[in-house]
Amino acid sequence: MLLVGCGDGDRIDQIDGSIPAPKAVTVTSVRAIPGGAVIKVGLPNDPNLKGVVAKYVRNGEPVETRISRYIDSLTVEGYANTDAQQVHIYAFNSNGDLSEPVDVTINPEAPAVQTVQVSMEQCFGGVKIHIENNTYKENLAVVLMACTDPTEVDKADEDRKWVEVTTLFTASEDIYLARRGLEAKETLFGCYLRDNWGNLSDKTIAVLTPREEVEIDPTKVLYYNPGDDNSKQTTSSYPIMALWDRTYSGNSPNLYASDANSPMPQWLTFDLGKRVILSRIGKWGRKSYQPYQNANPRDYEFWGSIEDPKQYEPNPENEHGFADCWFKLGTFTQPKPSGYNPDGTPGAWTDEDIVYWNQGTEFEMDPLQFPHAYDELRYLRLVILDTYQTWNTVNRKGQFQLEELLPFGQVLESYR
Repeated sequence: MLLVGCGDGDRIDQIDGSIPAPKAVTVTSVRAIPGGAVIKVGLPNDPNLKGVVAKYVRNGEPVETRISRYIDSLTVEGYANTDAQQVHIYAFNSNGDLSEPVDVTINPEAPAVQTVQVSMEQCFGGVKIHIENNTYKENLAVVLMACTDPTEVDKADEDRKWVEVTTLFTASEDIYLARRGLEAKETLFGCYLRDNWGNLSDKTIAVLTPREEVEIDPTKVLYYNPGDDNSKQTTSSYPIMALWDRTYSGNSPNLYASDANSPMPQWLTFDLGKRVILSRIGKWGRKSYQPYQNANPRDYEFWGSIEDPKQYEPNPENEHGFADCWFKLGTFTQPKPSGYNPDGTPGAWTDEDIVYWNQGTEFEMDPLQFPHAYDELRYLRLVILDTYQTWNTVNRKGQFQLEELLPFGQVLESYR
């Protein structure tokens, strides 16, 4: 009995030399995709069939793609160009024995590293990289390089003294990626893309000078209600000044939550303590807490005033009835790297969406869209136009929750 118990018996992973190789597959269609193709196969009616494998050479290296007998499509991908490629397709059995091959010629479309458009521009504190036309939302690494000698722009690329600044990652179809904290001096920048298979794009280069930028000291910011603020905190557990405490716990008392019956839009006013020009405003929602849904803000406005708004009466003729001293800095919708649905709903979210949410959002001032975006101001007004819960609904009352705000820009005077 012991001998029988320790024997191989009928183990299903045991190689059986008596199992014949399966019959060959048939190819029913070939559809080109960026950097590859989707090959649909007809499976043989063969009890020995376990799966199908495509063997091919990609960028000089032999590789293969396998599918089980329950799937009828193989995806061959990762090519760096549009040259015709040979793919050999086999059926295989549980022993790994292969059928006769079926040879297929594929003609890949241009890969994303060739079709995605990359441009760079200087901004406050650094460089912005614009990724466009990533139609298939391929996973891409965006590599930013710098050469401190801008005269090397006229040299061959291999002769430039490049230093890697950062690598950013995205699968978004259209997105701006920013690298901050760079010196405000003329620099030669280069940027290229790398896909999952190590294919590289051509390098985009530009001589840019980041604009000087500092963080506005949050310890000097005061809540300053001119008398018309309409967003009320729920309890002292969610104080307004939690928006500036630089504590990212996501819990009470380190976030602001307004009363559930507050009207939309809601606004709060702050005294920055000095005259400034704002370049951008960083925003953090509650980390990993109901991202892109419920009481998290969806649509924002920021307004500024150089004069004390308490000296002015609200004007019902103005937008939101604001006093004449206020000017609009910008209107923003919470970005979502994977994009919103055509009807404006957020839909599902990707891993990149969650990372983006947790790392914080930047709302950058744009004087081309809003002429007063770079006007001097001392008083800042946050306006929440809608949360995800109130957006596109008849319910114009609701709570909003927000973790942190952090303004950046240029300081024009010392604190008094």
